[in-house]
Amino acid sequence: MQDPLSLSRRLSGLLTIAALAAVTTVSNASAQNAQDLLIRSKRITISPETTLDDGRLLVRNGKIAYVGDEIPTEASSRARVVDYGDATIVPGFVLAYATLGQDANLAESAFAFTPDLLVAEGIDAWSDEIERLPQSGVTAAAMAPSERQLAGGIAALIKPTADHATVAIAELHLGMSLTTNARSQDRPPTSLMGAIDMARTGFADAKLGVRTGADMAVLRQVLDGSRKVFVRANTAREIRAVLDLGKEFGFEPVIVGGAEVGDYLPRLAAQKVGLVLGTLTPESKLEQLALPAQLSKLGIPFAFSGQPEQLRLTAALAVQHGLDRRSALNALTRSPATLLDQQKTVGSLRVGNDADFVVFSGDPIDLTSRHLATWIGGQRRSGAAPSPATDKPATSAAGGL
Repeated sequence: MQDPLSLSRRLSGLLTIAALAAVTTVSNASAQNAQDLLIRSKRITISPETTLDDGRLLVRNGKIAYVGDEIPTEASSRARVVDYGDATIVPGFVLAYATLGQDANLAESAFAFTPDLLVAEGIDAWSDEIERLPQSGVTAAAMAPSERQLAGGIAALIKPTADHATVAIAELHLGMSLTTNARSQDRPPTSLMGAIDMARTGFADAKLGVRTGADMAVLRQVLDGSRKVFVRANTAREIRAVLDLGKEFGFEPVIVGGAEVGDYLPRLAAQKVGLVLGTLTPESKLEQLALPAQLSKLGIPFAFSGQPEQLRLTAALAVQHGLDRRSALNALTRSPATLLDQQKTVGSLRVGNDADFVVFSGDPIDLTSRHLATWIGGQRRSGAAPSPATDKPATSAAGGL
């Protein structure tokens, strides 16, 4: 029987999702009637390996409709022009793992193993942390279950709008944790060995079909490859346990944190394991600062996460310690989107993707470059508007609009 706290949370969450869906529906309906936007800038990075000089994007209904020379002349002439002059435009930053100060709301304190809970049901969509995301260039974030649980539930992809978050994808990956925060003397597991045993038992039961229920259904999705699993792990023992579980049950986990992952890099590469790194600071250990460059050389997919306001600093420090700039930008944009299986929606400015982009005065990895604006779904969510002279309808062949 489901505990009252879970039931209450689910009912409240369903109302929240319904309310957000209603807001999103109205917003989408408005977008359908919106005028096309022609975005211009001296440099537009479509993806880490593709940059357009004197670039142009045509935005229609919140999506990238055309890029560069592919933009039809008629569509270009009828669009509203937004010209950022000498600025640099890059895809919006994507957080592959975040709780944004809502860890307590996203946890079930009495139970450690609740893989079927939906994080989307517990999100405070109007939190200050979410509202501030565009100021850091973040246009999408995967809200994860609390690391206080061994299997906390299913993550959700959110996108900040004018004053709240919308749930773009209600069901992403399964979030798990083998860290000390997932252990408690008040309920099992009380130790790392106990956590490993509980996880192994759960996956074994799902594989053999000896138990049924929503929780087993989620674990079977991990086993058949239809749902990814992100696992918080920091120490060498925790990381080894994640790799062992993945090998034993045939899935490719994404490790979140990985502070002591250095000795296991060959195994990560062999088992096709991705890594979500936390915030880097000038005080970080040398091996942590050099880790992104090592991962890049070995072809191990990784993404920068942690504190949103420190993302650019994290990327810049990684570059100072051997990572190339293209890979650093990739770790902020396309790589997290790919780890989330959302690369066709966010993380780049290719045709069909959401019109999520950030405007800087120069190279975003250069900390002297100023953040000018953040656009999400074709709407400016942060930063100053271009001057009236460069934000105006383009003249059409019919004599204007």
